[in-house]
Amino acid sequence: MNENFEVVKKLLDTNDTEKIRTTVENFQMVEMPDKVVEYVSAKLLLDDNAVRDVITRILSHNKNKKISHYLVPYISSDVIAARNLAGEILLKRKSDSVEAMLNYLPEANDDDQKFIIDILGLIGDKSATEEIINVLKITKDDNTILACIEALGNLKAAEGVDEIISIYDANELFQPTIIEALGKIGTPECVNFINANYYGVDELTKFPLVESLGEIGNEESFNMLINDLQYLDTAYKWVAIEAIGKLQERLNLDLPADKVLKTSLIETLESSDDQYRKSAIKLINLFDGEEIIEYVFSVFGKDENVDLELKQYFQKYSSVFFQKIIDYIKTSPANLKLCVEQIKELIQIDEGESLQTLNDKQLRDFVEEFTVLLSNPDEEVRSLAIELLFYLDAETALLFSDTMLEDTNSWNRLKLLEIIQYGDDPRIIDLIKQLAKDKDEVVKENAQNILNERGLTNLEFKE
Repeated sequence: MNENFEVVKKLLDTNDTEKIRTTVENFQMVEMPDKVVEYVSAKLLLDDNAVRDVITRILSHNKNKKISHYLVPYISSDVIAARNLAGEILLKRKSDSVEAMLNYLPEANDDDQKFIIDILGLIGDKSATEEIINVLKITKDDNTILACIEALGNLKAAEGVDEIISIYDANELFQPTIIEALGKIGTPECVNFINANYYGVDELTKFPLVESLGEIGNEESFNMLINDLQYLDTAYKWVAIEAIGKLQERLNLDLPADKVLKTSLIETLESSDDQYRKSAIKLINLFDGEEIIEYVFSVFGKDENVDLELKQYFQKYSSVFFQKIIDYIKTSPANLKLCVEQIKELIQIDEGESLQTLNDKQLRDFVEEFTVLLSNPDEEVRSLAIELLFYLDAETALLFSDTMLEDTNSWNRLKLLEIIQYGDDPRIIDLIKQLAKDKDEVVKENAQNILNERGLTNLEFKE
């Protein structure tokens, strides 16, 4: 066996990198003997990426349980690539690496301790908790302290909460990491501490603090975040909205009829990232339509996913939608077309039932606004106005038929013809006759066909 090891060592000690790679790869499916692990680990110091890659791949998954013990010393290597690859392999071997790293911690310098603790935190094996707490108690190195705090958070180590909290005021640079760690640990003590330190923290700490409350907060946290919305700048407001949404869902809390909250939800929908828009729209869906629907008209059309949620919301509160939308479209908003399309869509969904909840004045407002929209610069808006005006009040629509006949878009005149083709009112017959003389051949031909179907010949309507 010793002779076999010597053969392996000679192959690894050659300058032929191809032989080195082949030799290491021979252990891909075979448990590597301890002595060979020692030889192979030393080759991490070679300045050859191909060799390093093979070693990393094989040592990361080989069944020999002692690989980590041979690798840990390379954490102290002056060769940065070797140090990093050793760390990568230790991380990939997960819990198999923990004992070796814990044994190495006492003799490691500050940099190496930080490096090891970072890996332990990422592995997440709780058996490392006690030793990390011990390092946190005695180290004076700021970077190692931060590594310990972060690792204890990743380990959800409730045993480390008192030690973490005890150094909160020692250095402001620790505070964001402390808050984030406590947020991951999530015990009642953590929640109470974060709540107590909510006000007065710096901007760097505020973000992880609010995020943490979203994950572990209580009803006090919920109310505190809502009350603080009016004082938060944009990005902090977004993360607060997300936290409020998480708390509401987890604790099943009622949303207050708070104007600042409503305004903040709209601002989040208007300008935030998708992540926060999702939280905002979920909260909006919890409000009764009477409370907030008019606030959301302005964000309709800004995001496809939000629009899908809003359409369902509009349908749920369709009567309120019709009561509120008319005043909005009178302002000629940028999303006018989408709003008019939504009016048509909701009428089609319930066959106008919700529209019938409007009083006479409200209905008249709709009719008057659609007569105004007959002259809108957008041809699609004009087309919708023609259709909706005839649906709501055919008499008024006929009074404005001249405006429709003068529409510059031939498709809109075809739309008019489609709407009136079965009407018996003499004024409708006259409209069809006028369209039978349209300058557009398609419009003209369709109108003539309708007249022919009605038994009216060209002689009966030529001038």
